[in-house]
Amino acid sequence: MLRKSIFSIFLLSVFFTNCLSQEVLDGTLLKADKLFINRNYEAAVEVYLKYLEKYPREYYAERQAALCYNKLNKPDDAIDHWPIVVESSDATEKDYLEYGKSLLANNRIPQAKKIFMVLSRSKDKSLAAWGKMYLNPAALYIDSAATRVIEVNGLNTELPESNPLILKDKFYYVSDLIRSPRTFYTLNNEETQHIGGALKKDSLSLFPSILNERLHLLPIKGSFCFSPDAATLYFARAVSNKELKIKSTSDFFRFQLYTLTMSTIDNLEPEIKAFRYNSPDYDFMQPCLSKDGKRLFFASNMKGSLGGVDIFVSDWTSNGWSAPKNVGPQVNSAGNEVFPYIAEDSTLYFSSDHIPGLGGLDIFFSKASKAKDKLFEEAENAGAPMNSRFDDFGVFILKGNKKGYLSSNRKNNTDDDIYYFYETK
Repeated sequence: MLRKSIFSIFLLSVFFTNCLSQEVLDGTLLKADKLFINRNYEAAVEVYLKYLEKYPREYYAERQAALCYNKLNKPDDAIDHWPIVVESSDATEKDYLEYGKSLLANNRIPQAKKIFMVLSRSKDKSLAAWGKMYLNPAALYIDSAATRVIEVNGLNTELPESNPLILKDKFYYVSDLIRSPRTFYTLNNEETQHIGGALKKDSLSLFPSILNERLHLLPIKGSFCFSPDAATLYFARAVSNKELKIKSTSDFFRFQLYTLTMSTIDNLEPEIKAFRYNSPDYDFMQPCLSKDGKRLFFASNMKGSLGGVDIFVSDWTSNGWSAPKNVGPQVNSAGNEVFPYIAEDSTLYFSSDHIPGLGGLDIFFSKASKAKDKLFEEAENAGAPMNSRFDDFGVFILKGNKKGYLSSNRKNNTDDDIYYFYETK
C-alpha cells in the first residue's frame, strides 16, 4: 500500500513537473511573440531558438525564427529554418514563397525554381506570378549585356552609402553611421543618417566633400529630395509619440515628412515645416518630386495601402499639397514598394520586395499611363544587372534616361554602396 502511494506521488510529481515545464515553455513562446510584435527581431529570434531547444522542428517557432532572420536581412541564417517549415503539414503557400526568396538570397537558384514552379499553380495571383516568371527566368537577364553596372570609386566605405542624387552639378547621398537591417518603420529616433556630399572627377570617381556643413548635420531618415529650384529640401525623420504629443502606455516612433527652406538653413532655427498629412498612426518617408515640382511621391503604410508600405502621390494645388492617393495596383502590391523616383520622361522607378524578381529588393519601372483611370502602366522588372539577388534601390537617372546611379548591398549583403550604370547600346 505504501509502495502504491509512493508511486502515485511520483506520477503526480512527474505530471506537475511536466505541466510546469510546458507552462514555462509556453511563457517562453509568449515572450518571443511579444518581442516579434514589437519588431525587436534580434531579441525575439534568440527566444525562439531557446524554445526550439526543447521543441525542435516545431512549425510555428521555426517559422517565426526564419521570419526574424528575414527581417534582420540574414538569409544565410533563415535558410536553416525554412526547409523545416515547408516540410510541415501546416506550411502555407506564403511559407513556400518566403522559402523560395531565401533560396534566391543564398544563390540556390535551381532549388528556388522548383519552389516557384509549385507556386505557379496557386490561386493567389501574386504568388502564382512568381512561378510563372520562373517558367522563363531568362527574361530577367535578356538585356543584361546591354547595361553595365560599376561600383563608383572614392566614395564607398565599410559603412552604408545610398540614395544618390545630383542637383545643379552637386552630388548628394545618404550617409549612415551604422549598419542596420533594412526596415520601413523605426524603433527609435537615433540620428545616424545624414546628407553626404561629393565632388565628381568623372562619372565613376567621387570624393566625399561637405558641400554645406549645416545641411550635412541635419538628421534625416532615408532618401530625400530638393525642389527643382533647390529652394526647398524634402526629407523624413523619426519622431517620438511625445514629440507628436500623443499619450501612450509605451513609447513609439514614426517616420514623418518635413520640408526645410534652404535660404534659412544657416539660421539658428531653420524654417522646417511638417507635411500637412503626417499622422502618428502611420509612417511617411522617402519623398521624391517630379521634375516640374508639381507632384510629390513618397512611401507610406497609411490608410489605402494595398499591403505593407505603398507609394502614394500628392499634387500641388493653389491650396498646397492635395490629399495623398495610392498610385495604384499597377505599382503597389501586398508587399513593400519603396524608394520612388520620377525620371524626366515621367517614368516611375521604385523597389519592391514582393513583385517577382531576382531576390531582396528589386528595381522596377512603370511608365506614365495615358488612360484616365490609372496613373501608371503595369510595372516591369529592370532585370539584371540593375538587379541582383540582394537589395537594389535608390535610383537616380541622368538626363537622356540611359545612365545613372543606384544603391545596392550586392557586394556582401550587409553594406549599401553606390553604383554607376549605363546602357552599352
